[in-house]
Amino acid sequence: MNKIQPGKIMETTCSNCQSRFRISLQQLKAASGKAECGECGKIFNALASMKNFDKKMQPDLKPQLESKADAPARLEPELSLHEAMYGDRHSRLSQFAPLLWLIGILLLSSIGIAQAIYYQRYPLIENPRYQKQVLTLCQLVPCNEAQFSSTHQIKMLERNVFTHPVEPDALMVTGSFVNQAVFEQKLPKLLVSLFDIQGNLIANRLFTPSEYLQTDKNRRLMVNAKPVQFRLEISDPGTNALTYEFEFM
Repeated sequence: MNKIQPGKIMETTCSNCQSRFRISLQQLKAASGKAECGECGKIFNALASMKNFDKKMQPDLKPQLESKADAPARLEPELSLHEAMYGDRHSRLSQFAPLLWLIGILLLSSIGIAQAIYYQRYPLIENPRYQKQVLTLCQLVPCNEAQFSSTHQIKMLERNVFTHPVEPDALMVTGSFVNQAVFEQKLPKLLVSLFDIQGNLIANRLFTPSEYLQTDKNRRLMVNAKPVQFRLEISDPGTNALTYEFEFM
């Protein structure tokens, strides 16, 4: 049996909870061989399980020990890396692990939602339910807002169809519409359809903004709540055309 050298660091084990500790012979001598477990609080005979301390098996940390004459030395348990990760004794950081996991999950979910909104921003902007989220995201990342469109939020204010005052066999179509969306959107194309008394389509034509705008024909966007005036010239289909339909596209 190896002789215990004075001042040499040894290893002992709590007889109650099996926690392992480092201790010197001087500390045990001052405490008459008794030690108080820093894990379970049990006072045990440290000499009963004394063995040489193997530095290869334990981290090189200084023990936190307090001892007085005839009083048991209080020992703080030492853990290997494996025990620290998987043992019964958890570190302070492990107490916050569920919260950290929750924060991480919420963060990843938020990033995923933001990416989905960004890549689907043009279809989503058509739905008033998601417009606020899209516009908020576009304040943080680049968006081509000139491509935003929500045609169902364009309201026709007035429309008039009458005989062209100058051109024969032609009609003049005038009117105005307004953007009711909360954002600027691109000017729509305007489809004009003519129907007979039975609802059959006689003729239709799709007009671009440069064709129906009265002024500033290079304009591409319309602001919120400001009416846009339009004027069209179309061929007169004759008396068969009784109803007219306007559609934004």
